[in-house]
Amino acid sequence: MSESDSGMLERKRGIREQAGFFFFLLAVYFSFHWLLRIFMGGGFEMDEAEQLILGQRLQLGYSADPPLYTWLQIPLFQVFGDGVVALALLKNLLLFTTYSSVYLIGRRIGLTPEKAVLASLSLLLLPGIGWESQRDLTHSVLVTTLAAVTLWYVLSLLERRPGPGQYLLLGVLFGLGVLSKWNYVLFALSVVFTLLSVNPRLILRPAFLLTPLAASILLAPFLWWMYENLAVATATSYKLEVETLPYLQRLAGSAKTLVIAYLEFAGLFLIIWAALFMPWRVNERSAASEKTPGVLFLVRLLWMTLVILVIFMLISGGTVYRSRWLLPVLFYVPVLVFAFLPDPFWVPRRIARYRRVLYALMLLIPLGLAARVYVLPMTGDFTKPHFPGEALTRSLTRDAGQHDLVIAPSSLIGGNLQAHLEDTFVSLPPVDFPLAEIRSNPKATFLLVWDSKASAGIPETLTRYASQRLKSVIEPVGTPGEVQALYRFSENEYFKLGWQSFRITGSGYSD
Repeated sequence: MSESDSGMLERKRGIREQAGFFFFLLAVYFSFHWLLRIFMGGGFEMDEAEQLILGQRLQLGYSADPPLYTWLQIPLFQVFGDGVVALALLKNLLLFTTYSSVYLIGRRIGLTPEKAVLASLSLLLLPGIGWESQRDLTHSVLVTTLAAVTLWYVLSLLERRPGPGQYLLLGVLFGLGVLSKWNYVLFALSVVFTLLSVNPRLILRPAFLLTPLAASILLAPFLWWMYENLAVATATSYKLEVETLPYLQRLAGSAKTLVIAYLEFAGLFLIIWAALFMPWRVNERSAASEKTPGVLFLVRLLWMTLVILVIFMLISGGTVYRSRWLLPVLFYVPVLVFAFLPDPFWVPRRIARYRRVLYALMLLIPLGLAARVYVLPMTGDFTKPHFPGEALTRSLTRDAGQHDLVIAPSSLIGGNLQAHLEDTFVSLPPVDFPLAEIRSNPKATFLLVWDSKASAGIPETLTRYASQRLKSVIEPVGTPGEVQALYRFSENEYFKLGWQSFRITGSGYSD
């Protein structure tokens, strides 16, 4: 074997060892998060609680959000039970896949293994991924994972002439992405238009028609469900609107939220990266080498995304942008930033400082999550993990008795009760649960529950929802009641839950 061949083998072995250590580190990190969430126990966050509600039944659709996350969650509920073990497992598997995909994207566009590792771990500096995705997000976690996998796959298509199978797989990824969260549509459009501008031959050929075909086949059942349940499927469209103001004022407000969303998304990462690598000192002699086609594709994708966002803003005039909506379209920013780092600034001491920041975050983030549960109560601040779901369920069962159905006003209340109600189905507005088994049972009773601090009487939205979903006339049984329980780690802060039993007295309810 020649000296050059021996050197090449050594380099390949070193790359494999570095990649192996990186994936091992990710596995340890996310396994620790999984165990930490199990250990912390307690109340469920909003998105966690929502999955406990939706995961009671496999359906084509549930609410305004696409259903893929719930479809993935249900099998884990079947194996591990309806609780924190299954919830935290799915989330951390998805996050592991996201970080791994970002590393592979970095390698695909020509980053060295060390740069790709740091680019991937830099996701910790993106608050929406490093912190919020661990704290509570669900659909946003899944859509980011699918966007990362899709982008890695698309970059691989740039290097070859795809066949029908590759286009079909791209369509499957597009379909799954849309089924995860609606903002994936923005990512998919940005990818297609970028491909069209970079390499039109990849798009303008008959085989590409297999991509929208495969995506349409996957989406068809859910889209049909949307058509059948349009009111439910569009229930959260209000989130896109600003106040009813003149067009230019709405446009100015929308532009402001877009700028803030970009800064919230990547500002922390860019500040720390710039402070440690000091790339502003670049000059002609220290400029980075020529960029690969993959890097140029990411640059154009970044601009294409912004163009589409601005066009949508101009058309709607009332869009309120939030940083978490940008997760599937800006997650690759660290990869792009490292690709443009001039070679003279890639020096050991700066690399070591940046790596120490990232390793510190791998300790601080789980410590912060634990502090939120165990330290905040010392200041009198109680958050969703302190919700006394188990204690409220015990009191509710004791005072109100067993019911076939419980209807709650929010996923926070409903999910935290459902986790401790073994034989009772839990629903909430505006989730579309067919409740035929309740309607057909003449002896069935159901319970409406609500936050009695927020509403002294039964919220009208609950009685209207019960009548509409049961397609029946309903009447109260007995008098309203109230139970209360201390928040976790509290000595004097109570959550008060109002309740009222109902039964069906007639059919044929109409709006």
